[in-house]
Amino acid sequence: MTLHNFTNQYTLRSLVALIYLPWALILWSFFSLARQYWRLSHVPGPFWARFTGLWLASKFWRNEGFHEIALDLDKEYGPVVRYGPKSVLFSDPSAIPVIYGTTNAFRKAKSYESAILLVNGKPLLSLLTTRDEVRMSALKRHINSAFTTNAILDYEQHVDKTIQNLTARLKSQRSDVNLGRLITYFAFETIFRIAFSDNDINEYKMDEILEGTKTRFVHWHRWFALPDLEKLIYKNPLVTRVTPTSFLGQKATERIQQRNEEGGLGTHSDLLDRYLQAEKKAPTIFGPATITGLVISIINAGSETTSSTLNTVIFNLLYNPQAMATLRKELDSANLSFPPTYNSVAKLRYMDAAIKESLRLNLIFVEPLEREVPPGGAHIAGVFIPGGTAVAMNGHALGHNRQIWGDKPEKYRPERWLEADESQRSKMERCNLAFGAGKRICIGQHIAWIEMKKVLPALLMKFEFELVDPNSPLQKTNILIGLVQDLFVRVRGRELQGSKNHL
Repeated sequence: MTLHNFTNQYTLRSLVALIYLPWALILWSFFSLARQYWRLSHVPGPFWARFTGLWLASKFWRNEGFHEIALDLDKEYGPVVRYGPKSVLFSDPSAIPVIYGTTNAFRKAKSYESAILLVNGKPLLSLLTTRDEVRMSALKRHINSAFTTNAILDYEQHVDKTIQNLTARLKSQRSDVNLGRLITYFAFETIFRIAFSDNDINEYKMDEILEGTKTRFVHWHRWFALPDLEKLIYKNPLVTRVTPTSFLGQKATERIQQRNEEGGLGTHSDLLDRYLQAEKKAPTIFGPATITGLVISIINAGSETTSSTLNTVIFNLLYNPQAMATLRKELDSANLSFPPTYNSVAKLRYMDAAIKESLRLNLIFVEPLEREVPPGGAHIAGVFIPGGTAVAMNGHALGHNRQIWGDKPEKYRPERWLEADESQRSKMERCNLAFGAGKRICIGQHIAWIEMKKVLPALLMKFEFELVDPNSPLQKTNILIGLVQDLFVRVRGRELQGSKNHL
């Protein structure tokens, strides 16, 4: 065969390939879409959601909140609904122990990968985003002791300090105050002190860090439904090569180096000390990068979430004067010191109910807590779901279920927690997914509880609050976590007779 003939044949084959390639791609796309559709064809849901994640992504890009989306889906399609090509949402309580089990747990779904933070091209370890259950179990075995109730009591001194700082800020303010912002500072300072035993960051720097955290939340929200595309755009080598270390990353690295130089493990009542002790026991599992990731993730996750929850609780109490009056009566009769000790407030029943009722109506994590069904598939709430499907509870619909919460579930009424019998209250506790559930339940929930149960009575002991505009709803973002924008109140001092107050 001559070179000329070979070239002609090669050219002809190339032309044939170019002609057939588009048709091959079309056929491949058709069969791919058909496969995605049929694997969950028995699950109802919006038409376009059956074929592409763009259905949900477009809603997020238009700034629609998942709270409204989830309630609409439940209302139109029922307790089992498809909201993506490989995504199914459940509002049947029987699905909770299957999706969020403690044994044979489903691993976290791909949507968490959009939240992974890269530093110098490498993923930063996070308790939130880690999908490897084996690695997560190994980590938690060594750090769980840092988050027990007994450990939390060691951190109480840090909460006391930040409560005093918060009340001092309030005393220095004029009548009308953005309480929302002050509580955000309180929550950040508290978790920073719990992490490192002190806080050398001013309010200006806090604003900068919190804005960075919000930016990452917005990014995750926008790409939640399209994690593969997010990875292609934002985590390719050209982008990741120039990713700088964050301020918190630098701060954590400095503190780790300082502690290692000083020595003396067990001399600080903070998370860093406990993480370094874990490193000493399991050096193959832990290291500076791992500890940095653990510290940053708890600060990022624990500051905005706790502050938004506290702001929401206070707003609900101010918006419902009868509930506020009942809580004040409970606090006034408790003869609390200032700041109140956790042991003295831990079992105040009405305050506990007031916080839980707010968490029920205002989930901390707005988006679905997705888990991935294992390869063999699973029967969930009487429906077979094939392996590889992302499944989640519709926490918003669950929180408005009359069979669980009784009449008017949309109404803020702490009394429902006190009126329920033991069996019903146990069911309510299981169905309140504020901190998640199962094996991957929020590891820092006890820290959040000690903050909320100490600062709420402290504020109500020292101050009277009134909404500047009682007719204005609470302004919250629709992104990922329902972040409270502002909470403007009128504030005046209050002295509690007969208490053990001192400041």
